[in-house]
Amino acid sequence: MENYEDYYLDLISPNTIIDSFKTDEEFESWCECRSYEYLKDLLKDFVLHERYEYCVVIRDTINDLYLKKLLRN
Repeated sequence: MENYEDYYLDLISPNTIIDSFKTDEEFESWCECRSYEYLKDLLKDFVLHERYEYCVVIRDTINDLYLKKLLRN
């Protein structure tokens, strides 16, 4: 069972996620399709892996989603 867990953890790691995109714009578009809660968790993982250049994109997307939520209310 550990092999599956290791495989899963590798699959969801920030490095694997980043490698799946050809451009920064693709990553940004992907983030825009994620939920607020998911992005908050994702941001924590990216900080732990010190992928700060992508943390900025995630943070900005979180802020945009939060602002949109405020404007709806």
